[in-house]
Amino acid sequence: MSLIVAIWGILFFIFLGFPSAYYLYMKHRAAKPWNLKIDETYEPHLSILVPMYNEEKSIRFKLENLYKVKYPAKKLEIIVVNDASTDKTLDEIYEFMNSHDGPNIKVLNRVKRAGKSTSLNFALKRTNSDIIVVSDADCFLSSDTLIKAMPYLSNSEVGAVAGKEILLNPQRSWVTEGELFYNNFVQTLRLGESKVHSTIFFQGGFAAYKKAFLEEFDHENDDSGTAFNIVQEYRRTLIIPEAHFYTMFPANWKNKIILKMRRANQLQRMWIKCLKLLFHGKLVLPKRIAVPEIFLHIFNPIIFFALILATALVVVAQPLLLAAFLSFFLLILLIPKGRISLIENLQNNFILLAAMSSFITGRKFKLWKTVDESRLSLTKELLQEKHLI
Repeated sequence: MSLIVAIWGILFFIFLGFPSAYYLYMKHRAAKPWNLKIDETYEPHLSILVPMYNEEKSIRFKLENLYKVKYPAKKLEIIVVNDASTDKTLDEIYEFMNSHDGPNIKVLNRVKRAGKSTSLNFALKRTNSDIIVVSDADCFLSSDTLIKAMPYLSNSEVGAVAGKEILLNPQRSWVTEGELFYNNFVQTLRLGESKVHSTIFFQGGFAAYKKAFLEEFDHENDDSGTAFNIVQEYRRTLIIPEAHFYTMFPANWKNKIILKMRRANQLQRMWIKCLKLLFHGKLVLPKRIAVPEIFLHIFNPIIFFALILATALVVVAQPLLLAAFLSFFLLILLIPKGRISLIENLQNNFILLAAMSSFITGRKFKLWKTVDESRLSLTKELLQEKHLI
């Protein structure tokens, strides 16, 4: 019995202790100044790529938002890539173009659906801009996002930058409140990793890449996978915390799971790739970033599963301990921040376990499956309130 309890204690310590230690280390690094020389006047020619599939509910808002972004019009082009939409997406785009004057908009229409990364690569071959910006149709940039982000790309060491995600509906439900907690945790890690060297957790809301280091967008994981490939070219990839993009997050738990399962599956595939490169001595990403992230995404879920089994064995052997476990969890649930932290931690590790099982069985998630709830929740009034249109 004492051996089981000892094993349980070790598993519990590793499961909570390692992520906590890494978070505190990166929080400390995030508070450090940038060790970069940047040119505040840097204004390269850039193309904003907007991949879309059945976006008639949001594409007009998206184009209005991009017209509000501050940047010299003669150095900016917007390329919308329609991936064989079956709704009125194209009609909405052309109607907007006919009624507005502003930056140049180029429309690329694919007649056969191929997915986000293929659409981005289709557009990449049709632009000669120095900087390639990607921004999803349901995400919205602050008016100063480009101005805040471009100076960092003036540094020759930097190959790509990403923006900070801000939720438009953080208090909508307990689901969005949980995502806000998780998001703050992840953004701290991303900034700390950027100060150390690079973060490869990129999102589709806003990312900007130097075309010189961008042969193509990664087919398995277009955002983070592309950032990782640039790091492997001996360039840094950073999050710029003052460069914001806004998005709606599902308020429904089922939709949240769908979204996070897809993300977890992609991230695990990427970190398994990193593990293989690390094993063969070919990983450029610093070990003090790669090793903890590999542990968090691959090994910590396994430890979580082992901890569940150990807990069951302890309770079976000593039924009285069940009351102690329940009292402990009840105490945490009574504290708002503790409740959110506990739920998110348990939920995310179950998701990582499920994603791992899909990897082992060879099942692949669709790389571009929209969650309609977040798009349907968008309103003109909400976007105007945030000065996004």
